[in-house]
Amino acid sequence: MAFLKCLLYLLISGICVFLLGRIFPRKWIIENSFPFKSFSFEKNGKIYEKIGIKRWKTKLPDASLILYRFIPKLMPKKRLKVGEKEKISVLVKETCVAETTHFLAAVMGLYCAKIWRGGGLILSLLYFIWNLPFVLIQRYNRPRLIRVCALT
Repeated sequence: MAFLKCLLYLLISGICVFLLGRIFPRKWIIENSFPFKSFSFEKNGKIYEKIGIKRWKTKLPDASLILYRFIPKLMPKKRLKVGEKEKISVLVKETCVAETTHFLAAVMGLYCAKIWRGGGLILSLLYFIWNLPFVLIQRYNRPRLIRVCALT
């Protein structure tokens, strides 16, 4: 029963975090400042290439592509053409939102350890680990998108 409570909690909190991300005003996001600006150790995303991010980032599920298919106004289009500076700027902000929502979901998932004293900690850690690659993908893509935007 506690396992089901954890799953329900993760589902509801995940939906809430997603909805918050959709309604969050993009004008409040400053992609060139903390926490979105690349840290010096990240070397503008290059550090993630050492863990093979180029190989595995496209293999993870992408909810935005699914949502775009059914509700185009909910998610911005990811396929861009050269010279679409405004759309690239929107995508940069979306990486900030995606990073934040995945991080919040991961942290909120830790509450399962309290809901289910037995296996909740394991479930919490698995959920945290599940969300971590999505955070890394955003931190990898954002500096590259910012560079492309500057060149356009």
